Amino acid sequence: MKKLFSLFLCCMLLLTSGVFASAEAPVTVIDFADGSYAFLGVDTSAGNADASELSVVEYNGGYALRVDVKAKTPYIALNIEGMLGGNYTSLASMSFDVGVELGSDGKFYAQSGKVYTITGSDGVKTGYDWSVYLKSKNPKTAKVTFSADIPLTAGIGETLLITKEADAFVDSGRFPGEEPRDFYLTNLQFFDAQGNVLPLDISAVWTAPVTDVDLTNLSVLTNAVALEGMSVDGGAWSQNGVSMTDEFRAALVPGAVIEISYESEAGDIWLVFPDSAAGWQRVEMQTATTNATKTTAQITFAEIAAVLGEDVSAWGDRLQCESSGAWKVFSVEVGMPTARIALSNAVEFEGFACEGGAWSQNGFAFTQEVLDALVPGTALEIEFASESGDMWIVLPDSAAGWMRVQMQSAAVIGDKAYITYEQIAEVVGEDKSAWGARLQCEASGAWKVFSVKAGRINKLVGVTDLVTFAGFEKSGGAWSQDGLEMPAEIIAALVPGAVVSISYESESGDIWLVFPDSAAGWQRVEMQTADTDGKTAQITFEEIAAVLGNDVSAWGARMQCEASGAWNVYSITVGQAH
Repeated sequence: MKKLFSLFLCCMLLLTSGVFASAEAPVTVIDFADGSYAFLGVDTSAGNADASELSVVEYNGGYALRVDVKAKTPYIALNIEGMLGGNYTSLASMSFDVGVELGSDGKFYAQSGKVYTITGSDGVKTGYDWSVYLKSKNPKTAKVTFSADIPLTAGIGETLLITKEADAFVDSGRFPGEEPRDFYLTNLQFFDAQGNVLPLDISAVWTAPVTDVDLTNLSVLTNAVALEGMSVDGGAWSQNGVSMTDEFRAALVPGAVIEISYESEAGDIWLVFPDSAAGWQRVEMQTATTNATKTTAQITFAEIAAVLGEDVSAWGDRLQCESSGAWKVFSVEVGMPTARIALSNAVEFEGFACEGGAWSQNGFAFTQEVLDALVPGTALEIEFASESGDMWIVLPDSAAGWMRVQMQSAAVIGDKAYITYEQIAEVVGEDKSAWGARLQCEASGAWKVFSVKAGRINKLVGVTDLVTFAGFEKSGGAWSQDGLEMPAEIIAALVPGAVVSISYESESGDIWLVFPDSAAGWQRVEMQTADTDGKTAQITFEEIAAVLGNDVSAWGARMQCEASGAWNVYSITVGQAH
């Protein structure tokens, strides 16, 4: 018996000493003491999202995630399903400690935000409020109970967002030029409906969503000027806005376009000029161009002038927005519109990544694939960054000697410069054997080039006065056609200058229009006459008329689509180019 008792005591000692200890206890609170936070990140996909910087710092006697806010709303995204695993659908509530940086005057300013669940295949966004109002409660434990009426769905990678959306420090207007206050998160815990804390797998990794900016129907603005402070919201039929700055007003010239980044329950957004010489005036949605997802609207100078006149001094001091549903505007800017450029059948210049100082050149020997791809109608696309904003190409070994194709002949859209075959040939001739062995880049300031491609250049224009071809959602296999009879409103919109926009996908990348009943018989308007970015194709009235003639009554009753591979068409619209 004594031996058995001794053996029992030894086992107990070994267990308590950890020799026979079970696996490490699960994590139930995120206090950032180990410095890791791969399970979360900054989601910048929303129109008002801030590119905040994250770090773990000592805070309030422990550790916290510091969110360094730059200008807009930070969205801190958690891979919540990955962290909770099989317990995810049991999530009912959460708590976390949140603190904020004091103002530059050393005082506390109220802050508030939301916790959003992003649920279901449609990404339903549901917000729950948190706030820090009292100086004595900074930091403060925020508690959020999630609605039981909004089910969580396992297996589709649902996420959770923590934001800071109101900042009394910057909203007070007393501290111009100051950034919003940083805030701190720590001691995150998650609970089931019975209040039991749920274990966490902090090895889960959050991955930033891959989002495509919806540029459907839109022009690209060059030399854009932002209207400072134009981040406002309102309820249905309410107006809100700011005074126009001198810089913004100076950019309001004939040909200019005002671009509004927004969201609204009704999908519409309007401009209002409450102080105009003509009195309170609204420029409504029917005169604006919007993208397919109703997140960006563009309104031309001409459309505003049709309501207020061309004398901008008579437009009044303030620019406001309004909608028929609750709305938010994230930014407003004005600039000159240009076509959106995209390459098709692009060939990558493998390994073309280099950099240089101002006026220095760097590059590589031409590949045969790139030389073969550079034919009439094509262009080089150079993804770059430079201190001066310019980017040129240099052909140092050409038969004509060292030659530069300069900025004035390149189109620059965002961080990409496009130089066409024709622009190169104008400098060094059409005989590519005389271009020399090397392609280099250069700029007037320090520069970096990230990639170079060659391909067919497509120019997609902004389109307004849109008429939707109702019910045109069709699909087919390779070389098959499908479509509908053209309604009267589409026929009426098919006038000189009109643009037919096709939202589509196809295995082969092409999409064509077919008119099976035309006076000339079955006719196809093929891809070589269309401009496309692979998702939207634009075919002009003039391109159709080159095949069928200018008399629309001779085009026949039906419009169909076709491609050389399996295809889907999601919508067709007809409008006028900006």
